[in-house]
Amino acid sequence: MIFVEAINKTITQPNGKKWLTKNKYRPAGHHQDSVELSSAAHEVKEIFLDSEESTPLTASSSIFANLVEHVLSHVFNDSLHLHSPEELMLDQKSWALFLQVPPSNETNNKSPSYLTPEGYKPPISKQLIFHIPVKPFYGNTLDMTLLMSSHNGSPKPPEFFATHPKETTLPILRTPYSPEFLAQQTSHFHIFLDQDGEPDQLSPLYSHVNQSRLTEQNTSPNITGLRVWRAKKNILTPAVLGDNRIGLLFVGHYSPLTGNTISEETRSRQANNLYTKA
Repeated sequence: MIFVEAINKTITQPNGKKWLTKNKYRPAGHHQDSVELSSAAHEVKEIFLDSEESTPLTASSSIFANLVEHVLSHVFNDSLHLHSPEELMLDQKSWALFLQVPPSNETNNKSPSYLTPEGYKPPISKQLIFHIPVKPFYGNTLDMTLLMSSHNGSPKPPEFFATHPKETTLPILRTPYSPEFLAQQTSHFHIFLDQDGEPDQLSPLYSHVNQSRLTEQNTSPNITGLRVWRAKKNILTPAVLGDNRIGLLFVGHYSPLTGNTISEETRSRQANNLYTKA
């Protein structure tokens, strides 16, 4: 599990020199650190995660990471582990990951972004509610809730949405934090799951990770290509990415940068121009 020592809420701002340095790496096109869900169903919004655009892994973000790890281990009936970029020493390297934001999950606006075979009826999107008693270093447990949704844009939601009860109380999640600190944290979270990622979606990071960490992985097929998005109102931000070599990587403290919004027509034209070696 990811645990970071709780510190004072007052965070020292980086000096001006550091900010000037980081600005050199920022593409001129982006103008926000969050990703708004596109209302244009015929467009695909692309974002990227850049190693230069991270915030320190805090105790608050580690609590969220461990709640997600706790829930994923339960629904997949497997002992899963979320790696942090810091654990894999990725915070000391330069890298970038490109992702596509799922289409809007509004039930009143069916998205034609995903074309399905004629006669195919997608399953109704479901939600699961998990109540998690969180145990501080001392004192009584505090209840936190994680709402997990299957994204409407995913062609095939994970089977556990149909097999698990709608509401479940999980075993205790133990933490090294004080009850006073936990009481100040967000207690309700909402995440979306989709499995549209490539099995090797973290391949740009392979050369930066110790090779023994890659070869020793015994990755569950359930998490291959898995993407977990944290939802706040109408904004989705990537939180966890699943890969067949690295496993589950927590990226919730990396600010996504807006890429280009590409229409399906443009994407199709680009695909036809791809050069493939014989």
